[in-house]
Amino acid sequence: MKKSNITGVVSYNQYKLVDILLFMVIMVALEAVNVFAVKKWFAESVMLFSISLMFTVSLIVLVRWNFFAALFTVSHGLIYCGLISIYEQVTFDTYIIYAVGNSFLLLTWFLFKLIPKEKLFSKWYLTLIYPAVAFVLVALGRTVVAVCFGYGFVDSLAGYVMPESLNIAFAAIALLILRRLDGMLEDQKTYLKRVAREKAEAKTPKDEIWAGYTELDEEELKKLHDYSPKQEEEGDGIDLRDEYPPESR
Repeated sequence: MKKSNITGVVSYNQYKLVDILLFMVIMVALEAVNVFAVKKWFAESVMLFSISLMFTVSLIVLVRWNFFAALFTVSHGLIYCGLISIYEQVTFDTYIIYAVGNSFLLLTWFLFKLIPKEKLFSKWYLTLIYPAVAFVLVALGRTVVAVCFGYGFVDSLAGYVMPESLNIAFAAIALLILRRLDGMLEDQKTYLKRVAREKAEAKTPKDEIWAGYTELDEEELKKLHDYSPKQEEEGDGIDLRDEYPPESR
């Protein structure tokens, strides 16, 4: 039987699960608020832009947990279409277009092979490359899937680029802010190792610091045991007074 954790220390897998669930709750909750609010406030007008946090949350999770971001790209497509279906008819192919098309965002991960994460988020202008590449990939991904269902390439591409331009702007602003927060845009395994190492270095006990000076071998300890102040007074037989008489000092 597994013992309960009463020390308050969580495992790596528990930390990862909580972190991913937290971002999932944020995305789902805000996605629902966005859809309901837009449909209520703009019921009689046509929205030129869609409002979604899929780009922002998925890009953050892709940095922190790599391909676990697939949970967000796929679930967003299903959740978004499900919420929209409350107000209008949504076809089956639309679910597939959004769920599969969104997943093209995962290809942004290969950008980390060209520019390591530490360098990518060290400069603001390099940071902007990340959401820009993701935006292009998602637009192309949705368009390719739409073409497979018989939709026109140009019309589909235009229909997915224009509405999402506002969302990618939100994502770019969010990433520029989060890059300044320690550990937010960092691989979490690397981050946890770094924090543990920094804590260990900062909390080195004093007895460990002086260990190299107190751990003497038996021969040295014997010398100290046989030592007497009288030996120091006798010296080595050299009288420096003969070398340096008083008048020369």
